[in-house]
Amino acid sequence: MEGFNDFSALKGLKKELEKQEKTAPDSAKEQQKRSHTVVHKTKEQHAGEQKARELGLRPGCTVTLMDSNDRGILRHVHKDHVEIELDGLMITAGFRDFIVNNPEEDRELIRRSGTSKKKKDIEQVQAQVGAPTEVTLDLHIERIPGGYDAPKGFELEFQMEYFKRVLRDKIKHRGLRINVVHGVGDGVLRDAIRKEIDEVYALHCAWSPGIAGVTVITVK
Repeated sequence: MEGFNDFSALKGLKKELEKQEKTAPDSAKEQQKRSHTVVHKTKEQHAGEQKARELGLRPGCTVTLMDSNDRGILRHVHKDHVEIELDGLMITAGFRDFIVNNPEEDRELIRRSGTSKKKKDIEQVQAQVGAPTEVTLDLHIERIPGGYDAPKGFELEFQMEYFKRVLRDKIKHRGLRINVVHGVGDGVLRDAIRKEIDEVYALHCAWSPGIAGVTVITVK
């Protein structure tokens, strides 16, 4: 059985499973209530739901990425791609880029790793696979958790605060590449990100231009 790359991802999975178990007994009652409510869905939502049924995918299940062996939680299914939450980040993947995990194996992994909170045990779980080598951080406001609630006129501050929070969490992984997607636009967000690296994190990170709209940060 493969392990998690980051113990925080393991805790996120445990929380997700506990949430599903807690809400399961009330699902029938909720379904009855919803049956009396007319919900108008977009064509994209209908297409995503149909694709999920065709492939047997269920939002909330855990998946493993094929190229990196990272584990995450499937959040949204669209017509031509899915969104996966990976260690606090939301990434986009194709239908052939991941496999769905066995729920029983996930529960067993949680049981085994949760028997002790000692640092040595945590390190052993992380060492089963090793740290991830590359992640993508999308800073478009609509891609950030809670981004739609950002005060108008303070979007840049909201984006930078989220960027710095993620960077502080990832800075412990030496050699990690973070593909920061800031878009092309007027370059204000791009310049703020690069300035933050140069002035605050220069001893820990280095940046280089990626493809259009992307800055690549490498943890030293």
